[in-house]
Amino acid sequence: MATLRLWALPALLIIFAVIIGLIYRAGGDAALSSITKQDLEAGNASDDDRARFDDCAFGMWDFGAGQCRGPAPGGGD
Repeated sequence: MATLRLWALPALLIIFAVIIGLIYRAGGDAALSSITKQDLEAGNASDDDRARFDDCAFGMWDFGAGQCRGPAPGGGD
């Protein structure tokens, strides 16, 4: 009976550690994929904003509104 107790406690601790490790790894993977998704969305938004800015070649870009506001004062030279 005492031998069983000597083996049961370490076995339970090992099983517990493995379960905690799997939960920790799954949480890390979820956080990494969430950060990657946010990073890709930010990059796409930045590319879109840059393209809209470039399309406003002869207009006046309103940085606060993030859009082109017609021709620049003085003809847009």
